[in-house]
Amino acid sequence: MQKKPIQEMFWESGDFRLGFLPFGGAITRLEWCRPDGAGYAHLLRPSDQSALESGNPSYLGCFPMVPFANRMAFSQFEFDNRVIGVPANRPPGPHAIHGFSSREEWVVGKSDETTLRLETRHADIHNNGFDYAAWQEFRVRDGFLEWELGVQHLGQGAMPYGIGLHPWFYATEDVEIEFIAEGCFNTDDDMLPVAATVVDLSRDFSAPRVARRHRGLDCHYSGWDGAARILWPEAGMVLSLGASTTLRNMQLYLPRDGGAVCLEPVSHVPNVHNRVDFKEFGDVLVLAKGQNLIGTVTLAPELLARV
Repeated sequence: MQKKPIQEMFWESGDFRLGFLPFGGAITRLEWCRPDGAGYAHLLRPSDQSALESGNPSYLGCFPMVPFANRMAFSQFEFDNRVIGVPANRPPGPHAIHGFSSREEWVVGKSDETTLRLETRHADIHNNGFDYAAWQEFRVRDGFLEWELGVQHLGQGAMPYGIGLHPWFYATEDVEIEFIAEGCFNTDDDMLPVAATVVDLSRDFSAPRVARRHRGLDCHYSGWDGAARILWPEAGMVLSLGASTTLRNMQLYLPRDGGAVCLEPVSHVPNVHNRVDFKEFGDVLVLAKGQNLIGTVTLAPELLARV
C-alpha cells in the first residue's frame, strides 16, 4: 500500500500565515504578508514534502524543546539523591538532545482568528519523574506574532525543567544577525559546554554581521538582553525578536550549508543539570506539581527603510 503523504495544517491571522504538523508540535513555515504588495515573505525556512515526511524535526521550520533544551551529557543527571536517565535520542551518540516534545504528538486545543494553541501530554513513560503537559500558543497582535511555550509539571515529586524554541530562520546569502549577550561558552568535541568565557570578536554580533561568514558556528550565549534582529538587506526586510525574562539564554547555530539561521531562545545553559558551576549563567527551574514554566517570544517583521 502506498504511504499517504503527510499533510500540513494551516492557520492564518492578520498578516501571518503559519503551517504546522501535529507530530512534534512542529512549525513547517511562517510567512508574513509584506505591506508593500510584494506578497508573502518567508520568516522560517519553508518545509518541502520530503521534509514533512521525514519524521525529523530538524528538517522543518521550528520545534519546541521540553523538558530541557539542547544537549545533556550521557543522557542522565543527579537530582534529589537519585540518578535520572532520559533517552539518548541521537544515536550512536550517548547524549540526549532537545528534550522529548519534538518527538511526540500534539493536538489543536484552540484555533480562531487571533489564537492558535497546540498541546501535548507527556506521561512518565520512562519512569524518570517527567510527567507534564506542554503547550504552544500563537497570538497575533498589532503587527507582531506572540509565541508562548509553556510546561506544567503533573508528577507527585518535584522535577527540574527547561524549555526553548529551535527555529530555523530563512537564510539568504546576505542575511545578517544582531544581538547583545554578556558571555558565551567554549565547548568540547561533542558540543557540550566546558567553560564560560567572554564574547570574543569571532562570536560578537552586537552590530549586524553577515551570517555566511560564520557558518559552522554553534555557540551558547548567557546574559542575553532578550532582543535580536535578523536582516535580509536585498529583500528589504528585518525581523525583530524579543524574549521574556524566562528565555534569556540563547543558542546560535549557523549550519555549514547556509540553509538556515538558528537563533534559539532557551531558559538554561545546555547540560546545566550536570554542571553546578554553570547555574549562575542560566539554570533549570524546579517545579512542584501544578507549577508552570512559561516563556514568550515575539516576532515583529517590517520593511527596511530605503536610503
